Amino acid sequence: MHFILWATNLSFVFGLVSSSTIRFPNDEFKTLDSAEKARQPIISIVGGIPAAAGEFPYLTVMRFNGGLRCGGSLVGPSHVLTAAHCLSGLPVSDTRKLSVTANTLTLATDASAVTRSVAKFIIHPNYSTQNNDNDVALLVLSSPINSIEKVSLPNAEEVTTKPTTTTSTSSTKRTTTRTTKRPFFATKTTRRPSTVKTTTKVASATTTRPTVKTSTTRRTPIRATTNPTIKTTVKTMTENPVLKTFDTYTNKSALIAGWGTTTSGGSISQVLLKATVQVLDNTICTKQYGSSMFVGANMLCAAAEGKDTCQGDSGGPLLVDGVQVGITSWGFGCASPNYAGVYTRVTSYVDWISATMASNPSPASG
Repeated sequence: MHFILWATNLSFVFGLVSSSTIRFPNDEFKTLDSAEKARQPIISIVGGIPAAAGEFPYLTVMRFNGGLRCGGSLVGPSHVLTAAHCLSGLPVSDTRKLSVTANTLTLATDASAVTRSVAKFIIHPNYSTQNNDNDVALLVLSSPINSIEKVSLPNAEEVTTKPTTTTSTSSTKRTTTRTTKRPFFATKTTRRPSTVKTTTKVASATTTRPTVKTSTTRRTPIRATTNPTIKTTVKTMTENPVLKTFDTYTNKSALIAGWGTTTSGGSISQVLLKATVQVLDNTICTKQYGSSMFVGANMLCAAAEGKDTCQGDSGGPLLVDGVQVGITSWGFGCASPNYAGVYTRVTSYVDWISATMASNPSPASG
């Protein structure tokens, strides 16, 4: 079984990958000369059916010199989320050759489609061409697309121990103070009547003073018990971070979509195709690919019998309940019963996506 990245340029049609074809991340789109184009196999959604009008308005076609290069998704008016390997090795000077079209069901472009040129692209700084880890990138459009629906990204559930810590502090402080002080006040009150009634003033002084002196014992536990509790609690409250937790999406049904050929040696499909797959547990993906290739923290895999993403679909979304949880990345073969398709795990990059979008606005939006 061979390693194949799901990216291609569909300016030329050469059918499915032959058994002798091997594609690695660092082979993708170095100069895109005629010889390189001739080596680009073209395959799209395997086992797919046509998508309905308006079903994926945010799904984009990324073109290079007019030919299909990859998919993507509109995550903001001026930003398209895609795979890093779609842009890896592309000279910055070639950015002007990139364009993006959204809200289209066909490669011929619908009347409702919106096209923008690309002002710049940002590849994740830790993208690895060795195992395709951190396979995520953003395109910054030349001007915003405000009329098209944007895809939803995962929302994190915020988890913090601060409420528990606060309760613990309050409870410890009050309990310690009251328990320590009350016995001394009770002792003092009990001794006063017996001293005044039974003894003379001298005796009273003798009896009372030791009581007062031993009250230093009362102060010592108050200081020793209360102060450390306050100091320790304050440190805990300031050092405990707010944690974010995300769904792993294991065993959930997911949608994939893209353009391309549907049969071996067939012609390019002019309509957007979709298929339903299931997100698999990380342990399954690790067994299939090995831990050095499949990085569970940053990747997820999905499969269904006879259905898969393939070359030409790279950068497109994997959707669970309308939320983009994956970016089409790589795999061994297409729709192989022994190897699932691998996707970039979007939940691991929501902060990077948000920060990168904020620091790279569209030139026309400023």
